Amino acid sequence: MKKSIFFFILSFIFTGALFAIDIRSGLVRIATDDQTLQPMLYRLVNISGKSKYEPLWFDGDPRTSFIILNIDNRIYRMGASKEYKTSQRQIKNGIEIEYRSVTNRLTQRVLFYKSPYSRVTDGFIIEIEIENYTTREMKVLIKEVCDTVLGEKGGYNFATSSNPRVTDEMIITSDSDEKYVISPGQTSSIALLLDEEAKPDMVVIANWKRLSDSKFYYDSELMKGFTQSPFSINDSALGLYWNERIIPPKGSIKVASTWLTGGPGNEMIDWLSQNYPFPNQELQQAFENPPVVFEEQPAANVPKLDIEAIKELISEIDRAIGNIDNVSDKEIQDILSRLNCLEQSEEFAASQSN
Repeated sequence: MKKSIFFFILSFIFTGALFAIDIRSGLVRIATDDQTLQPMLYRLVNISGKSKYEPLWFDGDPRTSFIILNIDNRIYRMGASKEYKTSQRQIKNGIEIEYRSVTNRLTQRVLFYKSPYSRVTDGFIIEIEIENYTTREMKVLIKEVCDTVLGEKGGYNFATSSNPRVTDEMIITSDSDEKYVISPGQTSSIALLLDEEAKPDMVVIANWKRLSDSKFYYDSELMKGFTQSPFSINDSALGLYWNERIIPPKGSIKVASTWLTGGPGNEMIDWLSQNYPFPNQELQQAFENPPVVFEEQPAANVPKLDIEAIKELISEIDRAIGNIDNVSDKEIQDILSRLNCLEQSEEFAASQSN
């Protein structure tokens, strides 16, 4: 009887571990595959008047995107290495997938990200954290293969800040002037941002199968196009690499990449070329939302309640509500500032009447 109960509990835990997570925020969605627990990324698009979530990476087999860990020159492929047990959980701003072995733990967090120019969530930050369980230091290198698919349908697979039509394999190193890599689709696109603090040390744009088959580093000669027998046909991907890190005993390290989603490829390429790199967010917020400063004045100089000003402000608020999608943060701040002034006038008028 007890064995049956424990078997039921274990079965419940195992089933729960493989239960898919599906969460959404703003324009984007994160889901996990119910068998492999691999994450899948989506963006909300409108096709023929109908809204749907379009996959940003290949989701036919989520295992085509994966993480490889090189620990002291031993190679482990997360989700395939028997040394690691996989689990998942939903966290405050995304999901967390854990690969745990006897000596270490790799945690992949896929988090929602809102770019400075957006009112809603429009991207992702993918964190990789590695914890060392042992009493000796570890030398670690990280590789992440992202099976981008959007650009394969449109005749050119990628675009970068210097080349709007990347059709051949290439390597982008840390000293490159490239600011981003876009997988441009017909209705949605996704870009890896390279001018952020959260970014890889090197990016390889290559045929997916050659990138997947390489043990760790992509040391093959770069080829023209993304089709070559016996490798896959018009099948490309991004390889993200982080150089060697030393993890101290019982310590941990963390790396990350930043991804932005957008509309059709040509639109996103034009938009990024004009707006990226983004301005410093703190400076931008200060510019768009300047603090309202009221000079201290003698009571006699405080403006009295102005009925016409109230009517004008109400009309301004009505216009803003009627055109809410196009109202800028600066216009909202201006309305709030005028409201503060009226509130101050009203308080003064009330104190005078008392």
